[in-house]
Amino acid sequence: MLGAIVCTGNTATTPESARAVAVALRRNCDRLLAFSSREIDGIDHRLLVPDVSGLAAVACVLGDAGPEHAVIAAGDLLHPSSELIRYMVQIRGSFEAVIPERSDGSLEPLLAIYHPAVTRRIEGLIAAGERNLASLLDLVTVRLVDRDECAKFGDPDRLLERAVHSSM
Repeated sequence: MLGAIVCTGNTATTPESARAVAVALRRNCDRLLAFSSREIDGIDHRLLVPDVSGLAAVACVLGDAGPEHAVIAAGDLLHPSSELIRYMVQIRGSFEAVIPERSDGSLEPLLAIYHPAVTRRIEGLIAAGERNLASLLDLVTVRLVDRDECAKFGDPDRLLERAVHSSM
């Protein structure tokens, strides 16, 4: 399974945060790639344009995923949890997306698992001018990791905390 560190124009990825995300992903994935407008030391890299949307970034990741789900993690996650990611991998089943929930009910679509079957729907959204990754969630089968499930691995807000919160 591909683990992807995604750094869109809305992220504030530091070398330290990227390394922490890489450690959490490597514990759960057999391949690791970074998708960013700049290289991240020690990680195979795919170039993204600097202002890429979350939707376009996920489409790029899924293009490298092959037939399997891909684990996607924002490069600016401050406290990535390999245990939460492992749980998400275990429960993915036939769902097209697995998305964790914060304590306020909001979702973090850039710490998620997506199946390549959603790629055409992403392309359709992009063709319609959509940039927000959350718009995809209405079009796919989602396994929500609710706040109580997330809490088994720590405070959901801390686990999903990013250096920059923005609409993806």
